Amino acid sequence: MISGIGEIAALSNAAVWATTGVVSKGLRREVRPLHIVTLQIWSAFLILTVAAAVFGQLGPLWRMPVSAAAVFAGSSVINTVGALTFWMAMSRGTVSRVYPTTQGLFILMSISAGALLLGDDLGAGVLIGAALIIAGVVLVNRRKRRQEDEASDRRAEAIALSLSAITALLWASAFAMTADALDESEPLPAAIIRNAVPAALLGLLALFVPHIRVTRVFRPSWRRLLVIGALIAYLEYSFVLALDRASPSVAAVLINTSPMWATALALIVLRERLSKAAMIGVALSVAGIIAAIAL
Repeated sequence: MISGIGEIAALSNAAVWATTGVVSKGLRREVRPLHIVTLQIWSAFLILTVAAAVFGQLGPLWRMPVSAAAVFAGSSVINTVGALTFWMAMSRGTVSRVYPTTQGLFILMSISAGALLLGDDLGAGVLIGAALIIAGVVLVNRRKRRQEDEASDRRAEAIALSLSAITALLWASAFAMTADALDESEPLPAAIIRNAVPAALLGLLALFVPHIRVTRVFRPSWRRLLVIGALIAYLEYSFVLALDRASPSVAAVLINTSPMWATALALIVLRERLSKAAMIGVALSVAGIIAAIAL
């Protein structure tokens, strides 16, 4: 059942994560995936650092064991590569397909990692839920070929789904690494470290590659970019808090309720159309999530 700060943090993380995808679809064409990821990382780093200063968490940051800091740094690099891959998928596919594919595969990979690497217990509910989610992902991505479909569109969709699978693998790896290292750190300092390393790397890269600088696209899109940055800062903290306060398998399941939120937002806000198979697929995915929680 849903109870406690960790579970609430995981659920809110899923809803906010879905919202970022919808907000990003309204960005101007010149805003590239690397621009979005750079703004995400820097916004999260600055906001979380200010929060740590306000709530007196800078001390635990400096006292963090080197081994834990190294794991957080490594997981952050993997997570950033995954974020870049995800936004590349988003630029080629639709929210209603990219989200369920990425999150469906991520939940399976992260639950498996929790069982194999972290010793998390997999009950019958988790296994039933995993099977339902696999079926849901397959149906969501089922597409009847029509003569009027352009070959280039089919290729773009195939590339988007492949990138979604790569994203899931990268994020599941970062997930397991972060969950393991949280035994030696508080959530807020861990979230700061997870953003400090990629922030430094992206800042250094921007010095030598002018066209990736956020300043080149910020002015015409500043409202949406600021909203995305604030949402990502919350995502980073709620993600670490969920892993710290809930079991890895429960956190993975609840964080991955985002297909439900993303599909609803895609239908309501973006006016995307879903086939009957896709709607059944989403329903199966949601049923899988419920099974994993309740059984």
